[in-house]
Amino acid sequence: MEYTIDALYLNDRETAHDYLAEIFDFPDYYGRNLDALYDCLSEMQIDRIYIKNADEGEYYFYSVLDVINDLDIEIENI
Repeated sequence: MEYTIDALYLNDRETAHDYLAEIFDFPDYYGRNLDALYDCLSEMQIDRIYIKNADEGEYYFYSVLDVINDLDIEIENI
């Protein structure tokens, strides 16, 4: 499965987790933190994540990106 995320929505913690929960259709019990993100993504079959506006990413975006990289999910900037 492939997903597209927009870095503009990942620059602060609260907005990022609300956005990611919607994009990835996480369950209601999603903890809205980086550990919960790792856990939920690791349970999914994700082949690639496309990232829009990566050059606009700020601090929290890079934390989310670290989680995705830890899972060895292919990332492509668009």
